[in-house]
Amino acid sequence: GGGETSSPLQLCLHKRDFIPGKWIIDNIIDSIEKSHKTVFVLSENFVKSEWCKYELDFSHFRLFDENNDAAILILLEPIEKKAIPQRFCKLRKIMNTKTYLEWP
Repeated sequence: GGGETSSPLQLCLHKRDFIPGKWIIDNIIDSIEKSHKTVFVLSENFVKSEWCKYELDFSHFRLFDENNDAAILILLEPIEKKAIPQRFCKLRKIMNTKTYLEWP
């Protein structure tokens, strides 16, 4: 005993898994490309932030255009679809057509 247990799931956390000295954007892209699923935890402030813009822009093709279920959305609070910037029309579409989780 005493060893690490193996889990079928692995979580990428920026504080642990991003490579120091590498551009944040490159870390984000690499993490998304290596992932089977990408979980977006969304709040109204995050949706309006530059980080959301970068993460959604760079994950857009893989997550939203390949017509798969790679994106899992979790809303920390109710988000009005009109609060989502126009350029994220595919995020709006996903919120209209797929089930997403609301916390709590």
